Amino acid sequence: MADVTRNLHRQPVTRQQKNLLVAEPIARLSPERFRGLAIDPVLVDTLDLKYLALVAIDFIMERSAVDGGATDEEIVAFLASEAHLMQPGLNQEECRRIGRVIVDQLANARDGHRAFSERYFSREDGRTLVHTFQLLTLAVDVDGTVRFRLHRDAQVLTLGMLDVPPDFAEEAEAIMIRRAIERGRFRDARTLAERARLRSIHYRRAIDDALFDARRAIERMTWSEQTIPMLDAARAHLQERLRHEAEMIGAAGDVIGTVSGEERDHLIDLREILTECRSRHHDLFMRVMTASEEFRDAQVQAFRARPRRDIPELEDQVLVPLLSCSIGSVAAIADDIVVLFGAPRPPRLFDLTRAFELCTRPREHCDPDEAEGGKFTDLVPVAPTFAEDEIAEAGDWLARTVGAAGRIDMHGVLAAGEQDELEPRMLRCVLFLMLRSWSPGEDPLDVVASIDGTINHRRVTGDNLVLERQPEQWTTSTA
Repeated sequence: MADVTRNLHRQPVTRQQKNLLVAEPIARLSPERFRGLAIDPVLVDTLDLKYLALVAIDFIMERSAVDGGATDEEIVAFLASEAHLMQPGLNQEECRRIGRVIVDQLANARDGHRAFSERYFSREDGRTLVHTFQLLTLAVDVDGTVRFRLHRDAQVLTLGMLDVPPDFAEEAEAIMIRRAIERGRFRDARTLAERARLRSIHYRRAIDDALFDARRAIERMTWSEQTIPMLDAARAHLQERLRHEAEMIGAAGDVIGTVSGEERDHLIDLREILTECRSRHHDLFMRVMTASEEFRDAQVQAFRARPRRDIPELEDQVLVPLLSCSIGSVAAIADDIVVLFGAPRPPRLFDLTRAFELCTRPREHCDPDEAEGGKFTDLVPVAPTFAEDEIAEAGDWLARTVGAAGRIDMHGVLAAGEQDELEPRMLRCVLFLMLRSWSPGEDPLDVVASIDGTINHRRVTGDNLVLERQPEQWTTSTA
């Protein structure tokens, strides 16, 4: 705990705070800004205002490469077309009003196009300070045309939101740190190393999640096509990271003796951060190296023929305890449950030798139970709880509800179902479909399921399940 506290004190988050504050004007965009503009509030509620603000910034950045910026009329016209694409029920004049509100918000027109001001706590100063920034600035061309240009703060905002895979980001960080050390910019190298430390944590989380997902569905993993390429890529990346980090630690150590004062402190911090990253990468590398054997053992265990005496009593030993557990508890023991409750089986092969033996051996050589004869009892399949048409109807309703809300939990689903006057049986079927969405292999809606607290309702009690559309679905629906 002491080491964590020391790291937090060593790495103030002032820069991150300032970058985060730049997004506040966009975050404050809400449908209330359009009240009194003679636009149907229902249509306004369907608009993604943050999307419109971001595409406006992208549009101005693109125009800056051609004309040095974008005029007010060009931005409003572009936003009007985007708003109409998002909601065709709006007419052209209403779309232009929406574009005007977005531009005014980004340019802080209400305050005379002055800079935005936001308060934040600075640990370095030990007090609350005010950060001033701008998103758009006005500039006059040589021909007298007034254009909007992106302020540096808006450029930092947009570039910071460009996402790259964590492994590629780590490679880029290593190159920049090495260049900073070579040029004697030790403060910048320390700042980049702090960011690389966070990248290493994110990469470890990504690998941990990938390994967990593979173990969670061990019987559905194709070893040669899915697991081995992922492990090989991780192994090669970690080997390269360990080599580069050792070189950077050595380079920093060589320079420490030649500098003093603040630069020496930066180099000491830099070496400690890189050592921490290398230790994390080393531990992750050892885990990746042993993952192959662990997966092979897990698959052998899953496919191994089990003696009859080891088969559990499904109802008393598995089903009843399983139903009494929360979703979080079940997820923690999911691997063991998968093996016990639904062990995968290899394809059956017709054994001619065994078949010939059974047909030709005397009756008395058969199993005792078979020699005694006895009666066979027909297996009556358990009737499904819901009919297929009920499941289809409930699935369509739930898909529409999740699609409209984007993210909804069980409280929201119950409220929406009661508002739509769903029958109790249909609402129960909807809740069962939500529970099925927790398992990626059985998800009927292709959503992201998570848990947000608990729910205690007359229809359902336990973990509060949250369904959220996949990121690609959100992008497709808003584009």
